[in-house]
Amino acid sequence: MRLRARLLVLLALCAGAACLAAGAAGSTPDGWQDQALDLPLAWQVTTGSSASVVAVVDSGVQADHPALAGRVLPGYDFVHGDTDTNDDNGHGTAVAGIVGSVCPSCRILPVKVLDEHRVGEWPTIAAGIVWAADNGAQVINLSVGGAHTVDELGAAIAYALSKGVIVVAAAGNNGSDQSFYPASYPGVISVAAIDENGARSSFSNFGAGVTVAAPGCATAPWLASGYTADFCGTSTASPYVAGLAGLAHSFDPSLDPQAFSQALAASTTPLADPSTSAYGIPDANRLLVALGAPSSAPVSSTPPTAPPAPETGKPLLARVGVWRGASSYRVQWQRFAGKAGWRTVVAGATYTPRRADLGSRLRVVVTAANVRGTTTSASAPSSVVRS
Repeated sequence: MRLRARLLVLLALCAGAACLAAGAAGSTPDGWQDQALDLPLAWQVTTGSSASVVAVVDSGVQADHPALAGRVLPGYDFVHGDTDTNDDNGHGTAVAGIVGSVCPSCRILPVKVLDEHRVGEWPTIAAGIVWAADNGAQVINLSVGGAHTVDELGAAIAYALSKGVIVVAAAGNNGSDQSFYPASYPGVISVAAIDENGARSSFSNFGAGVTVAAPGCATAPWLASGYTADFCGTSTASPYVAGLAGLAHSFDPSLDPQAFSQALAASTTPLADPSTSAYGIPDANRLLVALGAPSSAPVSSTPPTAPPAPETGKPLLARVGVWRGASSYRVQWQRFAGKAGWRTVVAGATYTPRRADLGSRLRVVVTAANVRGTTTSASAPSSVVRS
């Protein structure tokens, strides 16, 4: 609890400035977060793309941390005015680690706007947001905030959104339904914190102005290539949703903030306490399905067909039938071999019967595939092959 008290003091001292949106330390029931967000099924579709960049506007990132090595891009330090974005606090590294745990193939763009005490001025944060939008970010995570704001910050958020950047922000840790910025700006995805039972974390802000809720505790990367088992707060919840935005952008590179917001809202799981947020817990799998991903392995509605009366020396063309959700097909020709059953004679859409086929029946077997799996369907047998 001492950590929570210290952070509450920091928030109280930051009138006119923005402070860390982290909450109280607590237990981290490892593994429940992935299941709560339905990530294993979503990862069947995509684990992200190196072309999808999530900016972590925070205290910097330890780029060589084993959990992040090779995935952190060059960024900028607005606190010291240079390109050294190494983390001197740990918070930004933890946030980046959560983004990376959700979207393993996404890249992280570090933008340092908080100092070693986890405090930053609004103009500095606004400058960081604009820089991220201008330097390749498709998603911006803001695990920072305060009850009061300045016009500069609102303008920076509007600028990022106008450039098609998805902006995700922590809802705040005052345990209230009061406005919290930048999460309360129009167009921002605001994220509350919940526990492993789906209940709102006591520190989390809540209300209709909050968009969704996500896990509020996690084991996360920390400085010196270590980990912390008690990284808790809406600072934790926000990068889970930013990581989902990275997955969604990886699946659909044309995705814009409005389309993401609509798909996210349509694919949440309701919370037991609907006052926590306007929508429930994001479901990563349903989110990708809402954006056009297949929901299951291919389904055959019309089986494949082969010419009914094959003759030796005359080429045959298979028809794969009608499928729902197929992205590729594998076609095989098979010959009935009596007690040995059906044996494959050739792969491909065409086949010219040979002498060895005389007196035997043929069929076409099609295996359709997509990211969810494969389904196989066979045609009816032909009549016996004649010369």
